[in-house]
Amino acid sequence: MNACVAFAACGLGLNLVWCTLMGHTLGFLSSASGMEDWMNPRLFFLAGILASSLAFALAPRALRHADGVLRFVLPLLAAFGTACFGLSYHQTFFDASALAVGGLFVAGACYFWLVARFVLLLVRAQGQTCTVAAVAGGLVVKLPVLLLLTACVDPGGQVVAAMAAPLASAFAFEGAVAAARAGSGGGEGSARQEVPRVRTVFGVPSRPRPPASSVADRRAMAILLATAAVVLAVIRSVSYLGMWGDTNANISADLPWFTGVVLPAGCVALFAWAALVRMADSALAVRFQPALLLILAGLFVVAIQANPTAEPLRFLTGVIQIDELLAHLLFWAVVACALDVLDVSPYRVMGAACFVYALTSVAWVLLLSRAAIVDTLLVMLATYALVVAALCATWFAGRRDGEAVCRAGEASPLSETVADTCSEIARRYGLSPRETEVFTLLAQGRTRAFIQEELVLSGGTVKTHVTHIYAKMGVHDRQEMMDLIWK
Repeated sequence: MNACVAFAACGLGLNLVWCTLMGHTLGFLSSASGMEDWMNPRLFFLAGILASSLAFALAPRALRHADGVLRFVLPLLAAFGTACFGLSYHQTFFDASALAVGGLFVAGACYFWLVARFVLLLVRAQGQTCTVAAVAGGLVVKLPVLLLLTACVDPGGQVVAAMAAPLASAFAFEGAVAAARAGSGGGEGSARQEVPRVRTVFGVPSRPRPPASSVADRRAMAILLATAAVVLAVIRSVSYLGMWGDTNANISADLPWFTGVVLPAGCVALFAWAALVRMADSALAVRFQPALLLILAGLFVVAIQANPTAEPLRFLTGVIQIDELLAHLLFWAVVACALDVLDVSPYRVMGAACFVYALTSVAWVLLLSRAAIVDTLLVMLATYALVVAALCATWFAGRRDGEAVCRAGEASPLSETVADTCSEIARRYGLSPRETEVFTLLAQGRTRAFIQEELVLSGGTVKTHVTHIYAKMGVHDRQEMMDLIWK
């Protein structure tokens, strides 16, 4: 594991510790209890995630331009929002409910922003495998840290720890950026350091983007993204994380280290390697299906656990918690894959995925939190079965397209990648670094709208670059340009 992935794993783990402390420890119990008579506090944290993800989806360019300011402001706001929620019912100067709601909303919005930056950095600078490793590492880091804070720290200290967590996560992000910049040739593209890379993410050279995917792959990816978001929302809702306010026994001082830390960590590591990394070269439409089916199988445990005539079994509760960890890892693995497959701004991809997750979670809290769990589960399982069937149908429909692309690839005399070829042609025709960047994206089949979002350029600027590229290469349109590349 390189330094960038290690820093990211620590930062992502701290984010998870932060929100779990707010929802399930004694330090925040009085605030949660004060709100429970009219609404579960998790709803307002989710509302913050919903608003932040909507901003990512609708205003990606504004967020990218403002990142230099937000990187200092939002971690402080996150700590402030956490303090507002934790201290809301311990003061009389402000309305306690309004202070708690505002604090939760701000904390939720900042939580998504912090996590999204880690994922974008990892995918763009390190690759999908490193992203899976970092998210899995974050889930593993969360387990012992949360157990120690619950067992060894008093309620006041838990509030202070929760306030410090987003600040520490922000520092971990800066460490990840510095490590990635120091080893900018590392990650999954390390063998191709000789290829100039002018695009950057948070000041770190970005690895070459893969060529544009087929329509069938983009369709399958969109379905996968929505499915993973809904699965995560449902499993988190039926686990102990679903409703805030209870000091759950599963993170208390009497939890054995083996069942509370060692076993879940081992399951996360095995799942990451066997179900995600080993499947990375499989066809997109089936790449995540084994992982998805395994997680859905864990939902049957909820039906057993929900038996109103039986005592809750510690083993079954542990299975549900492990299933939640696996669903979390699967969701971000799918998001990482979507950032490469979908011809859309990465901010929009992450925003859309988390919007579906947050909206489903809000609907669960509002409508289904008091419904019969078995009935709700059966409905959701039927929905998932239909989604899996749709993924299979999409895969079969796209097989002919994939075979045609393979035949075209076999017939091509070129052994170099698109990025290599474009770099050579750009040097031959004297394209500037920015023109080379635009030219490479055009050759990969990207639309001008995508280039505008990806490079944070105005439509007029992109049009000007394209005009200059055509003039220097002596072509009149994209088709002539492609003919020149592949002749």
